[in-house]
Amino acid sequence: MTTYNVASHLRRHAAERPDQPALLYPSPAYTDASPAWDRLTYREFDARSDAYARGFASAGVKQGDRVLMLMKPQMDLWVVLFALFKIGAVPVILDPGMGRKALLACIEQIGCRVMIAESILHALRTTFFRKPFAAAEVFVTVGPKIWWGGVTLKQCLEEGGEPFPLAECGEMDDAAIAFTSGSTGTPKGVGYHQGMWDTAVDAIREMLDVKAGDVSVQAFAAFAIYDLCWGHTAVIPKFDLSKPASAPPAAMVAAIQAHQAKMAFGSPIIWRRVGPYCEQNGIQLHSLDRALTTGAPTPPDMVRQFAGILREGVEFHTPYGATEAIPVSHIGSRELLEDCVAETARGAGTCVGHPAKGVEIRIIEVTDADIPAWQDDLQVEPGQIGEIVVRGGQVSVEYKESPEGNASSKIRDGDTVFHRMGDLGYLDAKGRLWFCGRKSHRLQTADGMLPCVPVEGIYNEHPDVFRTALVGVGAPGREDPVLCVEMQPGKSWGPAVQGDLEKLAAGTKYEGVVKRFLPHPGFPTDARHNSKIRRGDLKVWATAQ
Repeated sequence: MTTYNVASHLRRHAAERPDQPALLYPSPAYTDASPAWDRLTYREFDARSDAYARGFASAGVKQGDRVLMLMKPQMDLWVVLFALFKIGAVPVILDPGMGRKALLACIEQIGCRVMIAESILHALRTTFFRKPFAAAEVFVTVGPKIWWGGVTLKQCLEEGGEPFPLAECGEMDDAAIAFTSGSTGTPKGVGYHQGMWDTAVDAIREMLDVKAGDVSVQAFAAFAIYDLCWGHTAVIPKFDLSKPASAPPAAMVAAIQAHQAKMAFGSPIIWRRVGPYCEQNGIQLHSLDRALTTGAPTPPDMVRQFAGILREGVEFHTPYGATEAIPVSHIGSRELLEDCVAETARGAGTCVGHPAKGVEIRIIEVTDADIPAWQDDLQVEPGQIGEIVVRGGQVSVEYKESPEGNASSKIRDGDTVFHRMGDLGYLDAKGRLWFCGRKSHRLQTADGMLPCVPVEGIYNEHPDVFRTALVGVGAPGREDPVLCVEMQPGKSWGPAVQGDLEKLAAGTKYEGVVKRFLPHPGFPTDARHNSKIRRGDLKVWATAQ
């Protein structure tokens, strides 16, 4: 019988490339004038995670235990993760940006037996917020431990001895639980099975043609786990990974240039700052073989801009997926610029490319009702906009402790499960997927359903406009389309801009659809990527106007 363990990838690379750096993290001595990184080779990373695995096991952590991880970004964050993988314990990863109320509700819902957290959180656990942590029995404190029980992370570092034996896990055993951000609904705990994780590692490797030994600058903490599974050197840039909108572009560029990175990943808001910075300073990122972004539709002007920053032939990649399904589809800048960007400007939506290896994509009629079982007549006609549903080895089949989430987002088809992405889209004649916005953000007007992203793509072409967001004002079924407009820094809204925007829609199928334009000083966005627009908040604001 085949056995699985996420940490087997690390163990293999430690044997094959022991002296290659596995992780580079900004050193306390780091300055802008003299960037410096602390490093762990694959041999050191494997040994250090073995040491933590021994200590956690001594503290009572067992295979199958759910482990609440509330650690600030630091080099040991990834080491601890792989130590838990080795035990066969199940790290539970939450986004603090979801807000305190949602965070505590998720913690109570998921019921972790083990808690690894900063000192302040243990203090709060034992005083003001006891109920959400009631299931916890094993406590590990990152930092000093005062009156509460358990052990410190430092005490768990049991160095020396034989390599820690990897737990033998089944294909459907839990590897991790990662909560959605909650930016478009209630946060839910996505179950990552061992086989799902391995499939995702292989699918992304093939999709991007990544190779062991490459250097990767990683501006999204969770994705560094994939780097370590691929045998990359993962470089963490010098900024707060939880706040990408405030990331200084110079830090991203410094990390790429200092280590001659082959790959770099960041949310769209990071690259939107890096692009102008590079242009203004005459910087070209010629070491990169690929640049990636995901988390929100990629602006066409950014794709065009990077054609002059990356060396000739190197593409800007914009894979599509979700916490529940990584990856779903993929497209590079060459194909985008050839024909897709022009169609986006005419209201076609955002092309997110060809299905990833092993993924089946279907488009069904738009409904908010639960769909317990698959039926072929759910599908729409080719080219018609509907809801995107997917299945495959890298698609999660369940949310943990969320019957309501499973009922609303999963469709059973025999022994398999389709996941409802909650996104609108369609497949074109070439089999490519086009993204048309979140289903929950669609407008329900007197003339029928109106998707957001195709309309916004028309108006985003204005050079003075940073981005737009279409919202509905009024009751469902009678909503009036209102376009909120965020201007580029240094550019001002006025009648001339509105006139230009009205002309952009001429001749498209969305001509005359927008009834009112509203300038906005700065859109609210999601906490994880700082790129997804919180249209619900904008709708409230627009209604008040």
